[in-house]
Amino acid sequence: MDRFLAISPQSQFWLFNTALALNILGMVLTDMWLPMVVGAIVTTYLSVDALVRLRYVLPMKKEIRELRHELDKAHRQLRDTYRDDD
Repeated sequence: MDRFLAISPQSQFWLFNTALALNILGMVLTDMWLPMVVGAIVTTYLSVDALVRLRYVLPMKKEIRELRHELDKAHRQLRDTYRDDD
């Protein structure tokens, strides 16, 4: 997940999709099929990975962080309640 820290996940998504489109265009316009097919496979993987990270993983991490914060808050309230009873 932390491979490409220099650019945002949204920018990575657009970069990889642009690279995929350029690869496909290169396959159509040139006779260099083998390098272009390998490049298309790699950029397809990167595009799908960026899409999954952008749509699912990052929102899930945010939700887990919020849930942990709420859980810590509930634990603190529970501890304070038991301390007040003593």
